[in-house]
Amino acid sequence: MAVSIQDVRVLASTTRSTHHTWALTFFCRPELYLQPSSIEQLQTIVRAAHQFKKTITITGAGHSPSDITMTKDWLINLDNFDNVLSFSRHESGLFTDVRVEAGIRIYQLNAALASRGLALQNLGSISDQSVAGIISTGTHGSSAYHGLVSQQIVDITLLLASGELLTVSPTVQPDLFRAAMLSLGKLGIITHVTIRAIPSFTIHSFQEIIDFDKLLEDWSTIWTSKEYVRVWWFPYSRKCILWRAEKSRKSLSVPRDSFYGTWLGRKLYESLLWFATRIYKNAMPAVERFVFRRQYGWESTYGLGGSEAVQNSVDGLNMDCLFRQFVNEWALPLKHGVEVLKLVDLAVTKAAESGEYYVHAPIEVRCSNCSYPDKETTPFEIIEMSGGIGAIPGNTLRPLLDYSPVVPYSYTGPISNENLTLYLNATMYRPFGRDPPIGQWYSEFEDIMVAYGGKPHWAKNFIGKSPEKTNSVPTSGEMVGLASVFENWYGDDGKKYKAIREKLDPEGLLFGGKEWAIRNGII
Repeated sequence: MAVSIQDVRVLASTTRSTHHTWALTFFCRPELYLQPSSIEQLQTIVRAAHQFKKTITITGAGHSPSDITMTKDWLINLDNFDNVLSFSRHESGLFTDVRVEAGIRIYQLNAALASRGLALQNLGSISDQSVAGIISTGTHGSSAYHGLVSQQIVDITLLLASGELLTVSPTVQPDLFRAAMLSLGKLGIITHVTIRAIPSFTIHSFQEIIDFDKLLEDWSTIWTSKEYVRVWWFPYSRKCILWRAEKSRKSLSVPRDSFYGTWLGRKLYESLLWFATRIYKNAMPAVERFVFRRQYGWESTYGLGGSEAVQNSVDGLNMDCLFRQFVNEWALPLKHGVEVLKLVDLAVTKAAESGEYYVHAPIEVRCSNCSYPDKETTPFEIIEMSGGIGAIPGNTLRPLLDYSPVVPYSYTGPISNENLTLYLNATMYRPFGRDPPIGQWYSEFEDIMVAYGGKPHWAKNFIGKSPEKTNSVPTSGEMVGLASVFENWYGDDGKKYKAIREKLDPEGLLFGGKEWAIRNGII
């Protein structure tokens, strides 16, 4: 059935004609910025795109700082497709499966769950993304007892390029489900998701100052010492913040004091970063040490309890990302963490001594349990074997494009560093919108990651590998991509993903953002 262009234009936003990343790192002006609110409207857009030979790109919050969602054709934003549809409580009372429209933002879902006495089991650093977005890019938290956030997904419904709606799960087209759990927006439009929630809980956390050398010394035990663990590394101070937490039923406490949580402290910090970025780069180590002292103190509190807090699960698991930023995060085996951090420390120290480049802090150090069983395992098998610590998963399948290393399965314990993935995140802030130099730092950083079997987070500002010489990267910091190494790094799973994508979308309807996809070997 033919569709008039006016049928599509009425779905266009009346307030937005441009699109940009949250970090303001990339901008585009799509021909149409569409905000449908129903399946029928989405299907109209798909039919019209075929008819008028347009490509479609999907975007949510724009929190990926790369150009993955940049397009000149039609851009679909699902902010108006954001309803919670149903709650299905399991008879055990241990979990509830919640059906939602995939445009709902995580903060909206958090609020809807809280009103029912429920919560998500694991979150990334922020809750601004859409549900479709966290699935499409491989969002993770930081826990030896939880995997990717998509581990909580029970099933996914896709609107295919054909206009057909298809629901997939671990038992219904499992290979397509594995592809959809990290789809990069190239398989179809994720319209609905069923996600597994649990009874609400608070987060009881302990935050300590730990010397960098002590962190390395106790590396083998720190990551499994609590259900949730994350580290912020301040390399010029040679100190880290060690945050450890567990689920709790305790009452909320007074929030921790925060220097940069105040308006004045935040503006002062950003101003100091701007000064060290634009005026006098040698000031960066002093800026880091000053801010560390104001925010946390200075003397080690490791083993002494540190500061204690009880927060709701969202506030506890989310964090303050501060300023707009470039983000370059890689996943590699946690067992290599000591060697890797020593090499990164050496590179940062040498660069500061020579004045070659300076880094921003913190360097974020996190982990996840991205080990997978040989077959789909029921949540009750997991609960019985784990003693109730960790996730009640919606699935236990590995996404085809999971960038975490393949490690031995041991989700149910005993868990060691052999079973865990290390995420190392090199953030470079853009104070007041000004770009810092990133090329030399990111180049050295990525060389170390690759040497230890690392792969980049798909949604970040990685550089990648040149097709001419796979061990070289440009010093400009611009993305080269993974096309030259995709087949080697992702093997049969990568081939399977590409075959599924080509079968579902042979005409390339979802080829919006094609340059990014070609650059990274996806098409």
